Formats: sequence, structure tokens, C-alpha cells
Amino acid sequence: MNIQVLVKSCIAAVILSVSGLTFAESNLDNRQLAEQLNQKWDDLFNKGDLSALTQLYNEQAVISPGNGQVLKGQQAIAELFKGFIDGGVHSHKISIIEIEREGNVLYQVSNWQASGQAQDGVIPTFGGVVTLVSKLNEAGEWKLQVHSWNMGK
Repeated sequence: MNIQVLVKSCIAAVILSVSGLTFAESNLDNRQLAEQLNQKWDDLFNKGDLSALTQLYNEQAVISPGNGQVLKGQQAIAELFKGFIDGGVHSHKISIIEIEREGNVLYQVSNWQASGQAQDGVIPTFGGVVTLVSKLNEAGEWKLQVHSWNMGK
């Protein structure tokens, strides 16, 4: 009887060890996925490619730029980012704080930062916290569903 308990305990320990590795590996994979999605977003924004940037969003995506407004849909999103790009916002960068994935949904809380157009030889910088929710669609593409941010000092 004691041997059975010992064997079961060893098996349980091995299963927990393996599942812990799998969890760690999946978190790493999810972090890499989020980093790739963020890098693509940053690259497209910084190039000013509104068409491609807008395609990263689901057709009915919701975005809140931290001013109390909620915008819905790719057209509204394109108009918002066009204003930022035309206003000289550049060097955008997203840096992950925390990620979580449940099935085909990736949740992310990150820092963001960007620079503005130089004024009197000084380039303003700003940033804050961004929350992103992406979903893997039937075509195998990750599309942003929710994008909300604030601006710190």
C-alpha cells in the first residue's frame, strides 16, 4: 500500500513537472506572439501605412484613445490614427507588461511610448498603458478586437 502511494506521488510529481514546463513554454510562446503582433503594429504605424494598420483590426473592433471616447470599426480607427500620424506622432513602441491567452484570445497589458513633432528643437515624448485584446479568426489571422489606452505624464 505504501509503495502504491509512493508510485502515485512520483507519477503526480512528474506530471506536475511536465505540465509546469508546458505552461512556461506556452507563456513564452504567447509572449513571442504578442511581441510579433506589437512589432507589426509599431512598424505599420511608424511607416504611416494606415491601410495595413487598419487591417490588423477586426471589422467591428472597439478602440478607446483614453479621452472618454469609444470608436468602433475600421474606418473610425483609420481616421483616428491618420490624425496622429498627420500630427507628427512617430517612433511608437509597445512593451509588454503582462499577457494571458485563453484559447483563441490573447489579452495584453503593455506600456506604450511615442514621440511627437519637434517644437523649438525639442521632441516631445509621451506614453502610458495600453490594453489589447486580439482574437485568432477562422483564417488563422490575429485581429485586434479591443484597443484602449491612457496617457501618463
